[in-house]
Amino acid sequence: MSAFATVFRKELLDNLRDRRTLLSSFSIALLGPLFFVGLMAFMLDTAIGESSEPVSIDVIGAEHAPNLIGYLHTSNVDTNSIDLEDPALAVRSGEHSVILVIPNDYGADLASGEVAQLRIVHDSSAFGSARRGYRAAQSAINAYSRSIGLRRLMVRGVDVNVIDPIDVTSIDTASPGARALTVLATLPYLLLFVVFMGGFYLAIDSTAGERERGSLEPLLTQPVDRGPLVLGKIGASATFALMSLLLFLIAFTLSLPMVPLEKLGVALTMTATKAGSIVVLCLPLLVMAAALLVVVASFAKSYKEAQTYLSIVILIPTLPAIVISFLDIEPGLPIMMIPSVSQALLVSDIISGDPIANSHVAVSMLATTVAAAALCYLATVLYKREAILG
Repeated sequence: MSAFATVFRKELLDNLRDRRTLLSSFSIALLGPLFFVGLMAFMLDTAIGESSEPVSIDVIGAEHAPNLIGYLHTSNVDTNSIDLEDPALAVRSGEHSVILVIPNDYGADLASGEVAQLRIVHDSSAFGSARRGYRAAQSAINAYSRSIGLRRLMVRGVDVNVIDPIDVTSIDTASPGARALTVLATLPYLLLFVVFMGGFYLAIDSTAGERERGSLEPLLTQPVDRGPLVLGKIGASATFALMSLLLFLIAFTLSLPMVPLEKLGVALTMTATKAGSIVVLCLPLLVMAAALLVVVASFAKSYKEAQTYLSIVILIPTLPAIVISFLDIEPGLPIMMIPSVSQALLVSDIISGDPIANSHVAVSMLATTVAAAALCYLATVLYKREAILG
């Protein structure tokens, strides 16, 4: 058996038997999608999604606007009459979520053709029913105000179309998957983070960990080339990263139906073809991530020190992915030459179902492969130094 295969098998089996490594490497891959999907489902259901159940708001001075209150009820907005001196304080303290204040002169102003004043007291930082209540009340009141304005024009013999001289038709060219991905914009970042964390602890254990335990020196003093030994460690770390990626995709596929995307009128599915495409696309990145982790961990003298180094280093390739999730960046050949960033963009297109140029895939995989090869070579050079033994 070759030195590479021996080291690869040893590192893989040792860490598969280590519950701490398994839990640390795969917990994010398994729990990350569940937490992410659960959070998005909650946000969609409470903050963005429409509910068939009526919302409820509190009203001060409901007796001054019976017609408005009736219109709110027909608009799926329930009202509760209250009497408070300081509604703003009541909302700030959390006693009430949304308060509609109707002044005493509301009816007189409306009857005389003047502008009637209303106040909606709410907390814009609140989520859930409070935000839904505010939006529903504001939308209903705006519609009620517009209907009164149109009736006033009609009474005066004015064509109501005079206030709407332009009719705009909106045509949305975004695919259903692309619209859904705006909600799941940080998913590519999470996927990249899972890749790096998958091989994180094995890379530490097989380098700084072995140095700390004193088992690295006997291994490197064997009469074999150190190159295959280092590549075996990188290969084992990359395998753990691959296992983490597969677990992530499986967990995400199973948990995705929990997200009520139908409330946005969109559909998003994770098929076996999409998952396979993501795995193939990320293969060079798995090796690059493992090599980078092994290179950095080789400078640490202890397991704890390696954890500190790598925790900072993995932010370098993963942070750009979350930055591009908030920017409207079009995939192009130059950006495809940046590892991790190119994978994040292409993964977004795969998930959304948008067409992907073969040239973009080729450049991304080639550039990442070159980076992985360079890091593997650097790792072998570092491990050929006597200083690696500490």
